Amino acid sequence: MNLLLLFTMFVLGTTSGLDYNYDNFNVCVTLTDPNTDESFLECMCEDRENFTVDSIIDFSITRIIIKGCGDVRIPFASLTNLQLSEIEFADLNRLTILPFALSAVQGVSVLKISDVAELNIIQHAFVGLYNIEQFIIRNVTASTVMKDAFSAISTVNQFLIEDCIFQKVQQFGFLLQNITHFNAINTEFHAMENYSLTLHNAKNVVFESCVFHETQNASFTFSFVDSVYYKNCHFWEIETTAFHSNPLNVFSITDSYIENLKPDAFGGLELQGFFVFTDNTIDITYETSFTSIFTPQYSELDLKYCCNTFTCDCNIFWMWSLKDLDKNNTMLEESYCIGTKLKPVTLYKPIMDSQNNCMTLELKSPAKKQSVEAKKITTDCRNNDCLLNDVESVGWRNMLAFRTVLCTLIIIILL
Repeated sequence: MNLLLLFTMFVLGTTSGLDYNYDNFNVCVTLTDPNTDESFLECMCEDRENFTVDSIIDFSITRIIIKGCGDVRIPFASLTNLQLSEIEFADLNRLTILPFALSAVQGVSVLKISDVAELNIIQHAFVGLYNIEQFIIRNVTASTVMKDAFSAISTVNQFLIEDCIFQKVQQFGFLLQNITHFNAINTEFHAMENYSLTLHNAKNVVFESCVFHETQNASFTFSFVDSVYYKNCHFWEIETTAFHSNPLNVFSITDSYIENLKPDAFGGLELQGFFVFTDNTIDITYETSFTSIFTPQYSELDLKYCCNTFTCDCNIFWMWSLKDLDKNNTMLEESYCIGTKLKPVTLYKPIMDSQNNCMTLELKSPAKKQSVEAKKITTDCRNNDCLLNDVESVGWRNMLAFRTVLCTLIIIILL
């Protein structure tokens, strides 16, 4: 059965180019680098030709560059066992990489896919590709990242995704292991299925200025990962237990906008170091959105929560009930209302109905201000001296009045 499958894939891979106008001999030339005397294959299209990369058996080739073409196909086993230091696919209308196309390709310094209008990676396209210094995907659009498309890619120093749009990412669309640095920058992930982005044994994972539309349970799965950072990202929704991990040292979301933070969104995380949630804006949140973080098991967790803004309505009424879990009252003290950070949530109070349900939040009444005169008196009379002076003043006035009356009576008698 396995042999039949492999034979079928081989036939499909090698015959898929029959509908194309060109092959290697029409588009590609083998050149020699004058600096290194190494051979490299350069495929530069003049008029957006479509072509299939035939199997390459010249093992002296160290670089392959395919640029400026229409539809390009990389069939089954076409680059197998080549000792390549650089592979680049750039400025293509469409790039299709079929299963096992790069099998047993190792020791690549740079594998770069850039400026591709439609990227079509079939299952297991990169199986056997390992020991890569840089894997770069830049300015690429894919309607669907198929299951196991970027799977079995192992031992990469830097995996970079930048300025890309992925309309749908299926299960294990990105299944990467032994990654030192993973960075996704300014990239849109629309519909993400379960386990669509799974990283195993990675040091630093950073998402910066990314947009995530729909997530599901375990859309982000981190196994033996040290640190995960989301910076300046936009989440349409973070589904319940969207993040899964075994112990992480750092999980951080900062300067991000979250439209809908579902109940127990962080329930799949296992943390042992820092949970950082600062300077974020959240439109809709629920009573149990954060309860997995404010639990006794995380009493030793270094929690960095500050300066987040919420829609100040009854959707955040649950913050007042966190006192038993949030011992330091962190959420109330460090949360603000959307629109201005001059109004912390603590300035509001819930208004309850007869059934003890929250109807609305309203600002607390401001403390009454003293008049200027009263404030002056309060300032001047800081001790009993003020009162003694008043008493003495009244005594002298009474004595003067008595003397005046007495003198008047004496004058009348003498007359």
